[in-house]
Amino acid sequence: MNQAKMMTMRMRSMIMNKKFLTYAFNSEKKLVYIGSVKNGLECGCICPGCKENLVAKNDGKIREHHFSHKSNTDCVSGFQTMIHLLAKDIIFETKLLPLAQNGRLIVASDVKLEVNLEKLKIIPDILATVYLVLNNQITIPVPFIVEIYVTHKVEEEKANVIKNAGIPAVEIDLSNSTASTKEQLFQEIYNPKNWKIINKDIGSQFLPRIQIPATALLNAYRAVCVQPSHRNSRNQFYRRNYRKR
Repeated sequence: MNQAKMMTMRMRSMIMNKKFLTYAFNSEKKLVYIGSVKNGLECGCICPGCKENLVAKNDGKIREHHFSHKSNTDCVSGFQTMIHLLAKDIIFETKLLPLAQNGRLIVASDVKLEVNLEKLKIIPDILATVYLVLNNQITIPVPFIVEIYVTHKVEEEKANVIKNAGIPAVEIDLSNSTASTKEQLFQEIYNPKNWKIINKDIGSQFLPRIQIPATALLNAYRAVCVQPSHRNSRNQFYRRNYRKR
C-alpha cells in the first residue's frame, strides 16, 4: 500500500470518528439541526454545553456540515450535551423502552423527562409508565426508568434507591457515540449492546407475559406517585380484587 493511499485512509478514519456538533440551541432555546439554519453567524445559535455563540458551517461540499464556536474554542461539553438531549428527545418521541434482559423493546403509555421524584430524592433522565396485564384481566401501571450515560454512569447511591423502590430501570451507554444525526443516534440507543440493567431484581424479569407479584409492582408505583389520574375508581377496583386472590 503506497503512502498516499495510507494517508487517505487515515484522513477518512479521522473524519468518521470526529465528533461534530450538528445540533444547537436557537433563539427560542430549541435544538435545531445544522441543515435547517442560515450559514455563519446568521444562524443565531448557541452551544448547548457552554452557551457560546456558534457559527454554522453548512454551505461546503467536502467537510460534514457542523457548528463551530465563534471564538474557535474546542468545547467538549457541547457535543456531550447534544447527545444527552437528543437521546431523551428520541425516547420521548418514540416511547420505546429497552428491556436489557433479552434485547426487546416495550412501548410506554407515557414518557416524561427529568421528573423530580421528591419521595425518592432522585431525578431520572426518563420516567415512563407502562401497563402490565396480570391474569388477563388486571391492568397495573408500572413506572420504568431510563438513564442516559454520556459522561457519567448512574451513581451507586441512585442505583440503590431505584432498586429499593423496586422500579424496573435500564441505563443506555452512549459514552462512545459519534452520532451526528438523529438517525445515527437512534441506532445507538436501540442497540442492545448499549443497554445495562440497573434493577436486576425486577428489571431483569420485566416482560408483559411474566406475572410479577402485583404487590411488588404496586409498591414501586406508589413509591413514585407521579400520575394521580391512575388512582381512579377502576384501578382501585382492580387492586381490591387482586388482594383477595
